[in-house]
Amino acid sequence: MERPQLNTIVEVDAQKLKVLFSHENKRIHCAVVPILRDFLSHELGRAVEVVSRYTAWETLYTATDNVFDLVILSHDYHSSDLPATELLKQIKKLDHSIPIVQFNSQGKQPIENLDGVLKFPKTRQELRSLTQFFRGAESVRKRG
Repeated sequence: MERPQLNTIVEVDAQKLKVLFSHENKRIHCAVVPILRDFLSHELGRAVEVVSRYTAWETLYTATDNVFDLVILSHDYHSSDLPATELLKQIKKLDHSIPIVQFNSQGKQPIENLDGVLKFPKTRQELRSLTQFFRGAESVRKRG
């Protein structure tokens, strides 16, 4: 039996939109990621890939190595030495055109310079407001 190679490069469909979702709570990932993927794919009429990360540093490293059409951040990263404000600044340095949205459920002050702040969605209908950040994204974003 042949073993698969670990360093295999997988091509991503150019028509697929990519979302980076970052939140420290793993239970939230299990609940939100499939709903985000399915709902946004249905609403936008295109396949949506949702990549999830649990820490601010993982999120930054992932954003550095990939191009995303939307980044959704947690309101805070309690166990991190990289505050959400710095994470936002670093991601915008990589690609200033990428929309970054914060899910804010605890009434905390939103991070400065965000493209949007949304109440953490509890239903699929509340996700509809995310679609506005994809409008006009007919082509895949490229870092220049």
